[in-house]
Amino acid sequence: MESRYKTLVRKMVTDKQLPQYVYRMRTVNRYLFDTLINGEMWFSNPSDFNDPFDCDINMKIQNSSQEKIQNYFEKYLVKHFGIKELSGIDKNRITREEFEKLINIVSKRVTQRKGVACFMSNCENLLMWAHYANSHKGISLKFDILEDIEFFSPAKKVIYTRDYPEYDYLNDKNDFVNQMFFTKSEDWEYEGEVRILKDKNGNYQFNPNSLKEVIFGCKISDGDKKTLIKIIKNYYPNTKLIQAKKNESKFGLEFNEIK
Repeated sequence: MESRYKTLVRKMVTDKQLPQYVYRMRTVNRYLFDTLINGEMWFSNPSDFNDPFDCDINMKIQNSSQEKIQNYFEKYLVKHFGIKELSGIDKNRITREEFEKLINIVSKRVTQRKGVACFMSNCENLLMWAHYANSHKGISLKFDILEDIEFFSPAKKVIYTRDYPEYDYLNDKNDFVNQMFFTKSEDWEYEGEVRILKDKNGNYQFNPNSLKEVIFGCKISDGDKKTLIKIIKNYYPNTKLIQAKKNESKFGLEFNEIK
């Protein structure tokens, strides 16, 4: 029987809430070679992301009685901290400010344990090629989510917003982990990002059949291209090889299959 996450991802693709195909742009280096040869992908700790606001939700306490705060502290929160961390706090009457400080520490610890892999909804954006594929010298990997539901579970589109996310820890019924990992500033909206969230950072195996295309940047070197073609033909015989090139009549790229 499929897990709840797998069923949800499959339904989200069917309902067009998730794209069936996602793209991951990479610089050509030994880490990329390891990814392709070993058939595994690195899920990063969010603290390594280039946006300092990413995965850093603001935890607040609103409209909660002192009794509710105290009960939660004694029943759940206190066990997450050592004696030194709680020094100076009156355990019999924790203040609102002290409680908020502790829950934000817990939030950051949750972030540090998780692993995230980032994908895009398309590979035509020139900025994305410049930022994430070494100024068009790298590649883009095209994956079919439905070919590897287990790997792509759970997956979700990033929500872009002008407002910095806040979470009412004791009253908000929404999952703060989802708000934390799938919310970014609207300044990043051009990325059209899709994320996969895992319990721990590290390498995770993917189904080779899910890699549908390898798209070479329009400025990739002949040496890198030759090496990658050899790897792809050896490990992914059914994967198409695509070459991106500049469109000569407008700002954009053209994509042609390499036979």
